[in-house]
Amino acid sequence: MASNTNIQVSSLDFGNIKQNFINYLQAQSTFKDYNFTGSAMSTLLDVLAYNTQYNAFYLNMVANEMFLDSALQRSSVISHAKLMNYVPQSAIGARAEINLTVNNITTTTLTLPKYTNFLSEPVNGVNYNYVTTTSSTVPVINNVANFNGLVLKQGVVRNYKFTVNSSSNPNCIFEIPDANIDTSTLQVSVQQNSSNNSYQVYNKTTDYLALGPTDTVYYIQEAINGNYQIYFGDGILGAKLSDGNIVNITYISTSGAAGGLANNFVLMDSISVNSISTVKTTQKASQGKDKESIDSIKFQAPKAFSAQGRAVNKNDYITLLQQNNLGISFDAVSVWGGEENVPPVYGQVFVSLKPKGSYNLTSTQKQLLIENVLRPISMLTVEPTIVDPDYTYIQVNANVVYDQKKTPKSASDIQSGVKNAIYNYSSNNLNTFNSTFSSYDLLSAINSFDQSIISSDFTINVQKKIYPTIGSPATYSL
Repeated sequence: MASNTNIQVSSLDFGNIKQNFINYLQAQSTFKDYNFTGSAMSTLLDVLAYNTQYNAFYLNMVANEMFLDSALQRSSVISHAKLMNYVPQSAIGARAEINLTVNNITTTTLTLPKYTNFLSEPVNGVNYNYVTTTSSTVPVINNVANFNGLVLKQGVVRNYKFTVNSSSNPNCIFEIPDANIDTSTLQVSVQQNSSNNSYQVYNKTTDYLALGPTDTVYYIQEAINGNYQIYFGDGILGAKLSDGNIVNITYISTSGAAGGLANNFVLMDSISVNSISTVKTTQKASQGKDKESIDSIKFQAPKAFSAQGRAVNKNDYITLLQQNNLGISFDAVSVWGGEENVPPVYGQVFVSLKPKGSYNLTSTQKQLLIENVLRPISMLTVEPTIVDPDYTYIQVNANVVYDQKKTPKSASDIQSGVKNAIYNYSSNNLNTFNSTFSSYDLLSAINSFDQSIISSDFTINVQKKIYPTIGSPATYSL
């Protein structure tokens, strides 16, 4: 057997691979006097070196995709997360609250159907569709119907039907062909068959320990192509579907974060003949969120697996709050025990939340989080309490000197760019609990905006805001 001591398998650069082949061939008596720089032999060695490098690169990528930490493709990350019973969050539609007044009503009551359409004011030049999330009925007083506290969700309603066929789809897995689905709005029902309109509502579940063979539940997962799939029980963990059943799904297809920040809405559907409607916004649209990123899945999946759907320590609360199914997303979450509070309050856990796109949660949102998220995961003797964040505001007055010859930008463009640089620094470094303001980092962010900036300086004012009660004496402490 020929000696192969000149082959260095640990060197995977193209040049080193080719040189290893040359060294190996030169050590053989048959090729000892060959000119390895000649065109024919050099070309053959190039082909061998390229083939070796391709195989090495491919195997390296395959090895990377085998582990959650090093995986790069979303399909691989999803597959690893699935083993931890973690479902990546879908896009979440922005949420707004309004009061709707409808005049010229001749009936004694008026019903506003679920999924009634509203149109928002332009946001970055685009009008977004919003829909109601529930059906509401109110009494009519003096020909006027008032719908207060209506919740609007950004998006368009979609419907799909799937027929169960165990021959073509033995696992009863149904893919939803919409990358923009807001899974928090997903509703699933199963109709008996095409000739029997009776149906049963199915609920989403991830708690396998409490399931029986007749529980009407469905599961959801993200497919390799990025769409979501729903599937059902096998007769042991959840009820099993039968051939001929029709699966009906309804959900809201959303624009995610892009659809937020609207503050004015117009009713688009007619709910009564000759009626006149006015809309007053009580909470502008906020909290829209895009589909969960690969980095977020890598970070959240192990923590969700560790928490196992229950909250024992602070990180469990933070993880499970960020994964809530209410469609409420947060820029920052802080949790502390009652024993750490000043003064101590034993038997409680305190949670402070900075909602995405706004400063404080509404009383309705707090109640929903406590009842549907915090209490079910808390220990029996622990009562959760939500506390509003205490904000400290920073006002920046910046002066910039720039060379007009080094940039095509106008003075207004430079001004807008510097403002955006300051906003980006704030959003990336300050919109969290326990963050630290660095004047040096802010100055670097301003100077790096454009190569034409020669120098810059700024002054800082720190501001606290209070909301005094007018007409009655009170004491305020800052």
